[in-house]
Amino acid sequence: MEFKKKLKQRFYIAVSYTVLGLLLLLTAFLSGSDNYFLTAFGSALVVMGIVRIFRHRNITKDDRSLRQQELVETDERNRMMAERARSWAFSLSVLIAGVAVIVLSLLDRHEEALPFAWFVCIMTVLYWICWVIIRKKY
Repeated sequence: MEFKKKLKQRFYIAVSYTVLGLLLLLTAFLSGSDNYFLTAFGSALVVMGIVRIFRHRNITKDDRSLRQQELVETDERNRMMAERARSWAFSLSVLIAGVAVIVLSLLDRHEEALPFAWFVCIMTVLYWICWVIIRKKY
């Protein structure tokens, strides 16, 4: 089954998250420095990996829960809602960043506005590239 293969991939990714997180934590502790990035990012990866492993265990514990999860993930309504949510998140993030550029520029905070401006530019170019690819595909 293709869905079982997808679940197995997700499990391996979860294990990879956990191992990578543990390696980051180990690096942070062995280096002896106060590197908060390694500690925070490593901890987040470990927690995320463990949560995904438990979720995988709950989904694959019996055929009924496996079938129910497959229906949830392949249902057209759920896929449409996920696509719309992704679209809204993209649009809102670009809009908020654009407003931040304008407000910060009006306050003569041009250095602080620059990362937001780059974000808007990069996301616009990325959107355009994706649009061209999808247009050719369909």
